[in-house]
Amino acid sequence: MPRRARDRVAKYNQLLRIEEQLGASAVYHGQRRARSGRRCPLTVSLSPRRQTVLVVLALALVPVAVLAVPARAYLAQRGVLGDREAALAELERSNDELEGRLEHLGDPGEIERIARRDYGLVAAGEESYAILPPATAGVVLPGGWPFDRISGPFARAATGGS
Repeated sequence: MPRRARDRVAKYNQLLRIEEQLGASAVYHGQRRARSGRRCPLTVSLSPRRQTVLVVLALALVPVAVLAVPARAYLAQRGVLGDREAALAELERSNDELEGRLEHLGDPGEIERIARRDYGLVAAGEESYAILPPATAGVVLPGGWPFDRISGPFARAATGGS
């Protein structure tokens, strides 16, 4: 059997199965619609009770479908809002800390103390001295002459002269 004929038989068999499932509630609109090129759907007539249930169900599902997207966005934004509030609280705490430092740095005595400690600056007329660690700290001398004669004084100088 050619493929085209098989497809036609398969469609006819499918229509018969649909007709069996629908039973007496199926209505066929006739050959005229089929020949005009428009679709000729099978219609199903529903009882008034079923129509009412279907309308109520549709009316109940429409608001749920319409509100589902905004509700999901609202819940997602609530989570983001909590994170943003925590970050804002941290920034406010940091700002308070920095304002305290700014007030502290407004004192000329504090600026002078920082300039002396961190930058080694001195006031006009003062001299600055730097105390260096002992020169022998960490020095390892070879064991041969003349180093064997001076290793003792170096070791005493490194320990503070005792």
